Amino acid sequence: MLCDRVIEAVASTRGVIDAFESSHVPVDDAARLVDAFAELERLAAAGRTLAGRRVEQTDLWQRLGFRTPAQWMAVRAQSTVGAAIATLETGRKLDELPAIREAFKSGTLSTHQAKEITAAASLEPAAEQSLLEAAQVESVAGLRERCREVIASAVNRDPDADERIHRSRYVRHWMDADGAVRLDARLTADSGARMIAAIQARSRAMRDHARRAGTPERREAYAADALMSLVDGSLPSPRAVVHVHVDHAAWTRGHVERAESCRIPGVGPISVAAARRLAPDGVVKAVLDDDADIRAVAHFGRTIPARLRTALEARDQTCVVPGCDSREGMEIDHIVPLAEGGPTRLDNLARLCRFHHAMKTHRGWCLMGRPGEWRWVKPERPGRRAPPQAG
Repeated sequence: MLCDRVIEAVASTRGVIDAFESSHVPVDDAARLVDAFAELERLAAAGRTLAGRRVEQTDLWQRLGFRTPAQWMAVRAQSTVGAAIATLETGRKLDELPAIREAFKSGTLSTHQAKEITAAASLEPAAEQSLLEAAQVESVAGLRERCREVIASAVNRDPDADERIHRSRYVRHWMDADGAVRLDARLTADSGARMIAAIQARSRAMRDHARRAGTPERREAYAADALMSLVDGSLPSPRAVVHVHVDHAAWTRGHVERAESCRIPGVGPISVAAARRLAPDGVVKAVLDDDADIRAVAHFGRTIPARLRTALEARDQTCVVPGCDSREGMEIDHIVPLAEGGPTRLDNLARLCRFHHAMKTHRGWCLMGRPGEWRWVKPERPGRRAPPQAG
């Protein structure tokens, strides 16, 4: 029986773990074991999701004395109710998405990937295959952004979406076991963007002051301090600028169509209506096309013109090094250095985080390829630069 086979597999795996002594394992084997255990974890998550969906469809959870299937799942999986709700929701959506279901069952997708893809594909079934392909090459953060774009495209076609989110807005709080207060909020995209921009503006000022004083802390700590300063009015309010990248045609039309976008870097896709509500308070950067094609802007000096910088920010919203996804401390890099004749032109520029920019500048690493196909190339010898190559 299927159940017996799974129980035997669990017992076998337990025996392996019991005998595992990491210090005795060759490092190459340890790396292979990480891959194997990661696949095992993905398979186990798929099995739990599908089995949980079967129980949800019956009254077993009720007969066992639970109020909801999620409460039953949380107890059995030793997880939070929120995590159990997400698992069961993914299982329900998989009923209508056979390709994603098969990929999940095969161990190709992680729980995080399956959750993101099912949420997007359930709204836009035509995107199912392209999202599966993206999952094989994108980081989880990159895939999440891709899924948000699909969701935003579907939601943008619904004129009542913002109003529904507004009606369901909330701020919730609870206390952790150690006495810390935790918060959770649901806001419309424009309201959330204003709040995030205000917190970021204050936390940057606090971080800079602490750095000069020689007492730096984590970025998240300054964000918490910034939030409290908004509550108690202990600091003057800096002007919070929200940058929205939106296609000119979509801005004029009032909604996005396929291949167009309207998004706030670091927040995600938003509706054009929400972007317009931000316009009086923030800065809306329009990525233009047609006669004002911002991609055609080129400059051969070191200074980055405003229009070129806008295009670069819209294209490279995170560090372009594959797998990095950092949004903090972004710096503009000339792929082919100016000293070697590289122009200040969009196809010779990329945005890197400080860490990767320093590796490229001082340790000989090289960025090759083009947007969507970047490669991060290690130097043949330490300090010796690989030949630069602009896409």
